[in-house]
Amino acid sequence: MTAFFVFFFPILLYLGSWQVSRGLEKENIVNQHYENKSQPVIEEKDMNSVSLKNLTYRTVNLTGQYGSESYFLDNRLYRQEAGYEVFTTFKTSEKNLFLVNRGWISKEKFNNDDVALKDEMISIQGILSPFKRFGLNLSNEVSKAGWPKLVQQLDHESARQDLGSNVNISVIQLSAASVGALEPIWKPVELQPSRHYGYALQWFGLALVLFCSYLYYGYKGDSYDNE
Repeated sequence: MTAFFVFFFPILLYLGSWQVSRGLEKENIVNQHYENKSQPVIEEKDMNSVSLKNLTYRTVNLTGQYGSESYFLDNRLYRQEAGYEVFTTFKTSEKNLFLVNRGWISKEKFNNDDVALKDEMISIQGILSPFKRFGLNLSNEVSKAGWPKLVQQLDHESARQDLGSNVNISVIQLSAASVGALEPIWKPVELQPSRHYGYALQWFGLALVLFCSYLYYGYKGDSYDNE
């Protein structure tokens, strides 16, 4: 029992502490998202005058053209229905290259005409989000050449390999009213902080049960020895 306690008790405490840490991290992200999202819309020409921290999750206006390069991020569930998240390049009038998350589209209703875009100068609006990993590729499958690309995972490094080193470190989360928008499903975090705190409570609860069990069996063992 002592060996069991010594092995598992620190692990349970670590897992609980890790979930608390993740909850605090997600809470900071959510707070930054709501704080910066509430700021006035910024124009692309003014982006260089704002620090990266204050620029993240700001709403920005961009003028330019959609490109012909699109990623279809597979296995994206929305309301218990499988679909794709569509990311398309956007070259701005300021010569910046962004990847735009246009939103979700159902696999059953998917049609190339639904995601096709005209090659014309337009203005769009969206939220600047960090270019972190979208999706998860468990098989390390390499995407095939040509466009559009069907991918399990999308990150900045893979986008740089496909599109060049000048692709922006921020992804535009397209507003529902902008040209090319599909069903917006993006959130700043996948799991809310409360979920992490709930998991932490479970791990700490298990640690408490283990600790009480260890004391109980230790006391019970001492009682038998005395008899």
